[in-house]
Amino acid sequence: MKLAKINKWFGEKHVLKDVSLEFPAGQTTVLVGPSGSGKSTILRSLNLLEQPDRGTYDFDELHLNFTKSVSRKQKLLLRQKTGMVFQDYNLFPHLTVLQNVTEGPIRVLKQSKEAANQEALEILSKVGLRDFADAYPAQLSGGQAQRVAIARAVAKNPQLLLCDEPTGALDYETGKQVLQILQDMSREHGSTVIIVTHNAALAPIGDQVLHIHDGQLVKQERNQHPADIQSIEW
Repeated sequence: MKLAKINKWFGEKHVLKDVSLEFPAGQTTVLVGPSGSGKSTILRSLNLLEQPDRGTYDFDELHLNFTKSVSRKQKLLLRQKTGMVFQDYNLFPHLTVLQNVTEGPIRVLKQSKEAANQEALEILSKVGLRDFADAYPAQLSGGQAQRVAIARAVAKNPQLLLCDEPTGALDYETGKQVLQILQDMSREHGSTVIIVTHNAALAPIGDQVLHIHDGQLVKQERNQHPADIQSIEW
């Protein structure tokens, strides 16, 4: 998948400036840059939470030209193939852990409730939270809530897994656990993973590292042998 000559304005502020990026299938890309550099806007553009004003986006058979309107059908097709993990979790507070995880498969993928529940319980087991299936988000720690957010994203079996500062609100050890879960789940599901972070120390875990500054790509690196998450310190 790739973005070509992407531009985005918020009012008079030119946030993304002719950004062109490619994301190798089945690999992990880390977007690094300071706060306000545009990296989160890039991430949100990949599932159209933000819609660029100019440029093109190619994802499988889908081709979007942002000088034209994007149809509801195109948005749905794209979002059926993507999952997203936010820094602040974005769980539905009125739903149980299990209901949070099954919401996407039932509503977006049109799975039966029985099938979605079974798969969700398996995923919750993998992230160590099966016993919390009937709990509500307010009853969880930050690390537990982030693991539920990962389970929710993975439950859609996405081709593209988008992670916006997934460790930003977590302590060091919990952050490592969350990154390890992301890595394990991506390898198991074969998803293309994109992680946005302001923390350059996390760059070695990516197959590809893209440095974003002032709305532009300023440096691109390849890691032939991505580092093991447990060896990273920050």
